[in-house]
Amino acid sequence: MNVWLLPLIAMAAVQAFVGLCLFAIPVIAPQAAPDLGVDPGLLGLYTAVVFTAAIPASLGAGGLIARWGAIRTCQACLLAAAGAALLSASALPIAFLLGALALGFAFGPETPASTQLLSRLTPPEKRPLVFSLRQTGNQFGGMAAGFAVPLLVLSVGWQASLLVVAGATAVLALVLEPLARRHDGDDRAAPRPAGRGTLKRALDLVAGEPALRRLAMAVCAFSAMQLCLNGFLVSFAVTGLGWSLPLAGTALAVAQGAGLIGRVGWGLVATRWAPPRVILAGLGIAMSIAAALVAIASPGWPAPAFLAVCAAFGLSASGWNGLFVSEVARLAPTGRAGEATGGMLAIAYAGLVIGPALFSLLVAGGFGYSAGYLAAAAVALAGAAALVVPLPPAPTPDLSTAAKDTPCA
Repeated sequence: MNVWLLPLIAMAAVQAFVGLCLFAIPVIAPQAAPDLGVDPGLLGLYTAVVFTAAIPASLGAGGLIARWGAIRTCQACLLAAAGAALLSASALPIAFLLGALALGFAFGPETPASTQLLSRLTPPEKRPLVFSLRQTGNQFGGMAAGFAVPLLVLSVGWQASLLVVAGATAVLALVLEPLARRHDGDDRAAPRPAGRGTLKRALDLVAGEPALRRLAMAVCAFSAMQLCLNGFLVSFAVTGLGWSLPLAGTALAVAQGAGLIGRVGWGLVATRWAPPRVILAGLGIAMSIAAALVAIASPGWPAPAFLAVCAAFGLSASGWNGLFVSEVARLAPTGRAGEATGGMLAIAYAGLVIGPALFSLLVAGGFGYSAGYLAAAAVALAGAAALVVPLPPAPTPDLSTAAKDTPCA
């Protein structure tokens, strides 16, 4: 058996359960908002708080991996996500806020840790596919939230549903213990970089490479779009289209299922036929078109038509992540894939903070969900442009001057 297969399954499961803890919040929003005394659209600010906390957590991921190992870092992320669900289940606004912070500290190091582990175990030619498969965990978490959480809410209420999510997430942390004992020693034995603080070092790593900088601009825009898809689709379908909660949850599950297909499919395409950067730019254009179609949807639309748009939205706006991580692993210096991913994710999470926050403000300000999706479409187009606009040529050294300045031997 390939040495990377079992770690790949484990890392995908980690992402699925951390994602489930996040996706459960927009799914329960129509039921939980009255108990919390807020508009359902304002619960998009929950995700803004989550990813505000995730920014420093992702920048510090390199230090955590070096100290604990990649899998123990993932175990800590799972326990933090479970704690976030427990806090949110209390129905106290202050506990909801603390839960968002805890979930941010879970999201930050989780992807850098898995990138560090899988980049060490996976041959370079297999990385686009392996990282795309790993990123399908997010879709499995989203589909579980879309299909299972609404049924739980209708059966036992939104608070008990979050308790179930928390318990399942904590169990996975225990299941990973044998893998931690097997693989984490290599991460802890690796030499730790010296010098400046972990947070600044991760950002410097991204800022120092033009290709990484362009990729960071695109991923910031694409991340904002992805959270606008995941964070507001259920509330839009319920309040804007008049759908029932289970049917609206199905729309989210369809989008996540299409994202699952997209992540695997785009990984195969990048492995065999087209460079990941070209595919990423095309996906940026496609997600902009899909968001514009969601913006013009109305209650008169047939359900299959809107679900088809949701599928296209998910295929693009949730299908790019594996290609992004594989590009970071390719461009990062040897042994620093986790650190580079942490720096890139800090920039991506800035998009996750700003995008949902602005979307929520547009909704709360009376402009509606359509305005939010149109704004997100414009941002995604800008991200695609960052990938296709040619880099400026490097300055050519003046060899004649260099020859004059070079002392003779």
